[in-house]
Amino acid sequence: MDNIARLLKGDFKPRELRRYLVFEIVFFWGLIFQCWRIFPEENNFSIMTHTFSFLGSFDSHRNPDGWWLFTIAMVFWGMATVPVALYIQRCFRSISDWSARIGGGLLLTGALGIVLVGLFPDSRAIAMANWPWGELHKIAALVLVVGFLIGIPLLGVTLLKARFTARAKHPIHARMLWPYLFFSVVSGVALAFLIRWEFLYAGMKTAAERSGTGIGSSWTEAMGTRYSFPLWDNLFLYTLFITLVWLAFAAPRIKE
Repeated sequence: MDNIARLLKGDFKPRELRRYLVFEIVFFWGLIFQCWRIFPEENNFSIMTHTFSFLGSFDSHRNPDGWWLFTIAMVFWGMATVPVALYIQRCFRSISDWSARIGGGLLLTGALGIVLVGLFPDSRAIAMANWPWGELHKIAALVLVVGFLIGIPLLGVTLLKARFTARAKHPIHARMLWPYLFFSVVSGVALAFLIRWEFLYAGMKTAAERSGTGIGSSWTEAMGTRYSFPLWDNLFLYTLFITLVWLAFAAPRIKE
């Protein structure tokens, strides 16, 4: 029991951490793979047209038979991320206590968002008090995005500052910078394309109104292009998972 309590607090030994991360990878992506296999062929799942969360929607035109596997997978991932977030937080205590507290808190917030995304399927059905499941899902997704999109860069900036201003005092491995760079580049490109699309679509809509021709919604018009929201939604979540695991693997052994 003492060992379990220690691991839940993010106090991993190197071999324990490796085994933990391998188990997390195999279990989570094993469930997602099965969820994808069950997705009806006639519903044509594609990252260009379907968000990652569509795997967990019980709507008839999405994944009515396999959605529950997605819920299990996301709840597991969110809960499994908590010890990893605490471990990463421990790595930053000697660099900046306030940054470790805030950054670690944001990572935990993101982990909560992952759990909530699993618990609130992206469905048009009414959940409670006339609130569709999809609206609750959007709030959960926002918690996830805010937690990680602020928390991970914050810790990255802290690490970068330590490398160039207090290198001798804080011998954090330079290899930890690579996952931060990876996450920042993918997230930055995603935001750039999605923001760019809003301007492009506004121009297309104005031109269509002037010519008297019809135009679809921003969502549908972007489908199948590099501006597709589902494309970047999927890539962001793949990147997030890789980043969290990579950070834990790259982190130095903590001696307290």
